[in-house]
Amino acid sequence: MKVTDKAAEQLKTLLDKEQKKDSLIRIYFAGYSCSGPQYAPALDMEKKEEDVVSNMNGINVVYDKNLEKDLEPFELDYIQTPYGEGFIVRNPNATCGPDCSGCH
Repeated sequence: MKVTDKAAEQLKTLLDKEQKKDSLIRIYFAGYSCSGPQYAPALDMEKKEEDVVSNMNGINVVYDKNLEKDLEPFELDYIQTPYGEGFIVRNPNATCGPDCSGCH
């Protein structure tokens, strides 16, 4: 798991603005899509016993230790599109099947 420079910059600005510099960014399992498991970020204030906390690019990221191996290739990024902007957990190794119309 890594945090891109763009995501780190945006998160630091957001956390500073909201006065939540000590917050954690929790990565959680959000379901399956045609390209495999999907994960999402959320703001969290406390670490649980079964969590791993890592400082990545100046951001404290937390996730359940059972997800550690699954999250290895993933990256937390910040994207801007004509439809909006926001944080995304991206799997750089994802491939879409023939029946998938929602892949990027």
